[in-house]
Parts: sequence; structure tokens; C-alpha cells
Amino acid sequence: MKSIIHFFKGQTRGAKAKRQVLYSIFIQGLNIIIGLLYVPLLLDYLTQEKYGIWLTLTSILGWFSFFDIGMGNGLRNKLAEAMAHKDLKLGKKLVSTTYAFLFVIFGVVLIAFHISNFFLDWNSILNTHTIDKQELFLLTSVVFTFFIIRFVVQIIAVIYLADQIPSFTKLINTSANFISFIVVLILTKITTNGNLVLIGTIISVVPVALFIVASFISFGTKYKNIRPSIKSIDFKLSKDIVTLGAKFFFLQAAFIVLFTTSNIFITQFYGPEEVTVYNIAYKYFQIPIMVFSIFMSPVWSAVTDAYAKADFVWLKNTLKYANLLAILFVFGVIVMTIISNWAYNIWIGDKVSIPLELTIAFSIYSIIRIIITPYSNFINGMGKLKITVISTIIEIVVYLVLVFLFGKIFDNSTGIVLAIVGTGVSVWYLQIIQVHKLLNRTAKGIWSR
Repeated sequence: MKSIIHFFKGQTRGAKAKRQVLYSIFIQGLNIIIGLLYVPLLLDYLTQEKYGIWLTLTSILGWFSFFDIGMGNGLRNKLAEAMAHKDLKLGKKLVSTTYAFLFVIFGVVLIAFHISNFFLDWNSILNTHTIDKQELFLLTSVVFTFFIIRFVVQIIAVIYLADQIPSFTKLINTSANFISFIVVLILTKITTNGNLVLIGTIISVVPVALFIVASFISFGTKYKNIRPSIKSIDFKLSKDIVTLGAKFFFLQAAFIVLFTTSNIFITQFYGPEEVTVYNIAYKYFQIPIMVFSIFMSPVWSAVTDAYAKADFVWLKNTLKYANLLAILFVFGVIVMTIISNWAYNIWIGDKVSIPLELTIAFSIYSIIRIIITPYSNFINGMGKLKITVISTIIEIVVYLVLVFLFGKIFDNSTGIVLAIVGTGVSVWYLQIIQVHKLLNRTAKGIWSR
């Protein structure tokens, strides 16, 4: 017992990471369970088509995260560097400037959306004629408003990430999902009409409320020294944050194009019902990725701290252990593929049928994501994003070509998944090469930028 306690004691980078992994395993485990329970609950209450519409709508709204222009991740790295050098005055300026910058940007975006929403035909966009136009207008107005507000209030989560405490973010998200799930569960017992507007409101409002509460508590206690203030706003610093953030922006762009447009393409190619099929398989194979991310979650900011202090021994050892862990998770994905039919049947029964080829495609995707995750975290933590930014542009072009090519070959969403897989394989190997060059201090030119 003493050896176990000693394993997690201390304030070193490694000890903090171990504690965060332990906390996150418990928190994220609950989140995964809640997410799995959500699917049959919403399917029963909303019907397969309405659930598909909800998934597609949230994917479309994800496009508006473009307006973040990577400020959150830019702040994460810059604040982690400031904390590594114990420069709290700079940290306060970084936090204050980021809040001000995002408040202005998303305030303009919110006004522009509500004006344009009067002219958008959501029935055509979502390829449905079974839901009233006014209901979709109200749904999009409410969900988008809180979606935008969340981008500003969740900066507190970025601060915890920079401080190598990723379990906080998972705690807020899990708490929001749990509260939303309980409210939705009660709703399904007292109503029977599948009210999509009410569901959207509940799921959108709860996390925003929790982030606001967490912000007031954190800035009044743990982070009072970097609490945002008008006097500390320094837009000269925004250049540094935006310069780094712009690189993260392109990475976010690739993710958004790949995963938010997939639901849109599926809706247009095969109808909203197929979006439900796609997302059930996606959620199933997202489980090992999410669990693996628990172990990787402290790595990003820890790498920033280690790289700032030139601790290459720690960096190399951490990458070695991360790769060994990735191999174990790959075997786990293979087992999940073998038992997938049994797992689907227990999870959702006979409500939705998942084609074997879609399962295999997602299995391949999951394996690739797990293998590349340690390298992505190292690249992000070091902030050496030039190659990744360039490859992101290539990714988007390749994806758009493959999605139309494979989308015509298959009669279900398997083609969309294979397009994502093909896109990743075409560029992700560059990150592996770059990380090894950086750790061996042989990176030159574009490899070091």
C-alpha cells in the first residue's frame, strides 16, 4: 500500500500526470457509460430520424468553432509556458486578453447568426419534411446561442489543462452529461411527443451553467492570481496567442471538416436515418479512443513544460511508454470488432442494424487514431505545428475527393469512414517522423517549426 501511495505522491511532472490519469479514468468511465445510455434513451424518445437530425444539427453548429481561431489551444500552450517559469503576471494578461478577444469575436458571430437564421431553410439543410419549420427555427436559435456562449465560459477548462489538471475538464463535462441525462430521463417519463426543442435546450444549457459556476469558484480561490480583469487586457499579447492559435485553427479545421461534414454528407447521400447508424458505430469505437485519451490527457501540457525546460530524457521515456500502451489498446479494438454484433445487441437491441463493413471500417479508423495520438500530443505540446498545418490542407482536399468517390461505391456510410481513414493515412505518418527528429534534436528547417 505504501508503494502505491508513493507512486502517486509528489508534485513532479510525472506524479501529477499519474494522479490525473487515475482521476480521469473514474470520471471518463462514468462519462462513457452515460454516453452509451443516452443513445437508446434518445432513440426511444425522438425516433431514429429525429435523433439523426439532432446529430446532424450539432455537427453543423460545430463549424462555428472556426471562429475560435485556435485561441483556446494557443492560450493553453502560452499559459503553460508562463506557469513553467512562474510568471503569474504574464499569465493574468494572457487569460484576460483571451477572454476579451473571444467575447468580441463570438458576440459578433452570435448577432450575425440570429439575423441570418431568419433566412435559412433548415428543412432543406437537414433533408427532412416531417418537422415543422418553426420548430427547427426555435431549436437552432436556442442551441446555437448556448453553443456560442460555451466557447467563452469554458476558458476556465483551458486554464486547468495548462496547469496539467485535465481531469477538471472531464469532471465538468461528465457532470453536465449526468445532469442532462437525468433531466432527459425524467422528461421521457412525463411527455411522449419527442420534443426536440426541449431536448436541445437541456443538453445545451446545463454545461454552460456549470462552466460559469466553476469559473467563479476557481477565480475566487485556486486561480485568483490570474483572474481576468479589464486592466490586464493587453491586445499586444493576442498576437502571440493568435499566431500559435492560428496553427491549431487549421488542425481544428481538419477535424471539423472530417467529422461534422460526415453527418451532412450522410444525410444528403443516404438520409438522416443513416446518420444514426453511423453514429452508433462511431460511439462504439470511440470508447477505446476516449479511454486511451485519458492516459494521454496530461501529456500535452506536461510536454510543453518539459520542452520549455529541455527535459529530453523525460520526453523520450514518456513517448516509449505511450507507444507500449497504444499497442495494448490496439489489441482491445480487435477484440471489440470480434464481439461487435453481441455488443450492439446488448446496447441497442434490434432498433438499428449496423453493417459489418461499417464496423470494420471504424475498427481500422480507431486503430490508426490510437497509434497517432501520442505523437499528436507531443507535436501540440511542443507547438511545432508547421508540417501539421500544411498536411491539414492536404487532408481536407484528399477527404473531399475520397468522400465523393467512396460515397458513390457504398450504399451506406462505410464509404464516409473509409474516406476519413484514407485521409489520415496519407499524412499522419509525418507527425511520427517529426517527433523523433525533435526528440533526437536533429530537426532542421520545417521539421523544427
